[in-house]
Amino acid sequence: MSTNRTVVNIMIDLIATVLFLGMLATGYLLRFPLPPGSNKSHVLWGLSRHEWGNIHFWISLGLMSVLVVHLALHWNWVVTVIGKRCGLVKSPQPSLVRSAAWVIGVFAAICFGFAWLAERDVVEIGRPWRSFQVKGRQTIEQQQPAMAEAAEALSGRLFWDDVSPIFQRHCVACHGPDQQWADFRADQRQDYFKTGAPLIVPGQSAQSPLLAIISGTRNDMPMAEGHRLAEADVAIIKAWIEQGAQ
Repeated sequence: MSTNRTVVNIMIDLIATVLFLGMLATGYLLRFPLPPGSNKSHVLWGLSRHEWGNIHFWISLGLMSVLVVHLALHWNWVVTVIGKRCGLVKSPQPSLVRSAAWVIGVFAAICFGFAWLAERDVVEIGRPWRSFQVKGRQTIEQQQPAMAEAAEALSGRLFWDDVSPIFQRHCVACHGPDQQWADFRADQRQDYFKTGAPLIVPGQSAQSPLLAIISGTRNDMPMAEGHRLAEADVAIIKAWIEQGAQ
């Protein structure tokens, strides 16, 4: 009987180890090869970021189940040794069933309490950018051809409202309300002029790091090619910076 129990314990520990390594592996994939914002643009071994996220969830659920089984197999030791040493058990022969019921009740209360708080406190972030209207009541998508034409012969004064649709189309998926990679939001003008490390130097596009990033000349950063924009968009942003980035 003791030998069978030892074999079961070893199998449980091996399964827990494999699941733990699976959590580390999928967590790495979600953090580095498939970062937030890459769900529609990248796949790994035929699976998107959301699909790998589902695998990560089920692995974590399996690990928790194995840990519960592990705890059940060692429940007698948990109650008699840890309980007595911590002064939680006074009786020389504690009731394993009663103590198990208490632990299960507390564990369930914590799980349901966490789920309830998460559901209660989740907030939907308003995205006025998606319904943003440009001059002439044209949507951002409708004005894109006009932007390409304007890049050939820019005239007149450019303002934030003229360049912000470009950032909306290409940048806010990773640098917006949902995700703020590098602690930067492309939908907030002030983030381009942070003290100490500004992305834009008004009137000096050549000294503005933003232009090097979106033009593809800076390749010493993560996903450098993914930051490269079309020449027409780069031309508009460059002209805006040269005019003072108003």
